[in-house]
Amino acid sequence: VAKDLTINTGKSVTINEAKSLTVSGTLTNSAGSTGLVINSDATGTGSLIYTSGSAAATVNRYVSGNPEAWHLFSSPVDAQAISGDFTPTGTYPDLSGYDLFAWDEPTATWVNRKNTIATPIGTGLRFDDVSVNNGLNFMAGKGYLAEYQAANPTKQFQGTLNAGTVSYTLTNSGSGTYKAYNLVGNPYPSAIDWKASLGWTREFVVTNVGSGKDMSIWNDAGSGNYGTYSSASLTDDGTNGATRYIPVGQGFMVEATSPAGAFEMNNDVRVHQNPSFLKASGEIPNILRLKVSGNTNTYSDEIVVEFGHQTAEGGAEKMFSFYETAPSLYTVKPTGNYSIDFRGEPGAVTIPMSFKAGADGNYTIHASQIETFTTSSSIILEDLKLAKTQNLMTNPDYTFTAVKGEDASRFLLHFGGTFSVCDKETVKTFSISSSDNTIYVSNISGKTLKGEVIVYNMIGQPIMHQLLGETPVTRISLNAPIGYYLVKVVTSDHVYSTKVFINN
Repeated sequence: VAKDLTINTGKSVTINEAKSLTVSGTLTNSAGSTGLVINSDATGTGSLIYTSGSAAATVNRYVSGNPEAWHLFSSPVDAQAISGDFTPTGTYPDLSGYDLFAWDEPTATWVNRKNTIATPIGTGLRFDDVSVNNGLNFMAGKGYLAEYQAANPTKQFQGTLNAGTVSYTLTNSGSGTYKAYNLVGNPYPSAIDWKASLGWTREFVVTNVGSGKDMSIWNDAGSGNYGTYSSASLTDDGTNGATRYIPVGQGFMVEATSPAGAFEMNNDVRVHQNPSFLKASGEIPNILRLKVSGNTNTYSDEIVVEFGHQTAEGGAEKMFSFYETAPSLYTVKPTGNYSIDFRGEPGAVTIPMSFKAGADGNYTIHASQIETFTTSSSIILEDLKLAKTQNLMTNPDYTFTAVKGEDASRFLLHFGGTFSVCDKETVKTFSISSSDNTIYVSNISGKTLKGEVIVYNMIGQPIMHQLLGETPVTRISLNAPIGYYLVKVVTSDHVYSTKVFINN
């Protein structure tokens, strides 16, 4: 920590990799951009926070990953030219050396800077034109998607450091799956805190149902999926490597409200990111992390289930990978698909969990942080396709075979209580469970069975009647008060029944 810092002409100050400097007073740099250098390598990136002044600097950003991996960028300096180091020449595969994209929300299109002939938003436009990027330089607070032929490149930003309030205008005028998603970025030479109590103006970022604001960071090197974090999360780490702290030079996705408006941040969101300061999930009780990986490629995906929230609503919504061969794991609620699933106080609950195979092969779901639950807790993974159950508390690895394109609604997570049904015949034939206001009747017999499902309240009145579906799982949404209900499945030769809890 320094009170004031003056760098005279011909002198220099270097902030080494993973080190930090705070200037509580005024920062003055008369030596130009080479007089203040922030370094970066595989161990981390240096970090600078200062209170007042305006300084030029060189900010290096090490980018981990294989050749031609994708990375989300953002510039920590003002008016950094997109040309030069960010647009290298090359010989493979197409004499270009790079791909650099801006995300155009109105057309839901990645617009390549090299496209000088035509783009989906008009003939002859490229993303450095006014319509997409407002000039030939990186915009403060805007994110970019880049791919380079070199492995683990280090990119260099040079110019006046961004400081104070940075504003970026969000849009919500597109259509399709990624309508309203905007690619923004960290504009400062330090990490920024997504949970900072001061410094954010983000009322135009969607507030997830009953919870917080989501942000997603692309993780090519680690999972081939987006890592997601919610500002309402109880811990500091999200899925697929994302945490509450957004690194120097990092772009990230947010979803805009309708109508949309300004997304702003100021100096109060800046922090020196240090992994040792993270609040480990293991310190918070009743939080489960599930990771799926396969034998066909190196891609993976994660979900987190967090108990201890005021309601069982919301979480962080799932953003799907743009790699077709990457697996997808997510929980399902009436309000959407979730990478981080918020739940109320621990108790008996069943959570539908979906899985999409990016490629045919063998996959393993690994459960971690199970030590945050009491030893008497029950966490059962039910595979509806194979009619199998496994206690994750005693065996945290579940291996299965999956085929691309098959029904994603394959799994149920059962927490708390005893996972059982009324008699031995039911165990052999049906699994009957519930989650929130949905009842799941799973045919695990391997046979095609016709019949009907009847739901009774606890005074014996029938309140719902439905034919047994031809698919392996019959789902019944029940608009009824919170409480226990009796579910009967009637086939031509047997009656199966059990009690479920509805939390509407």
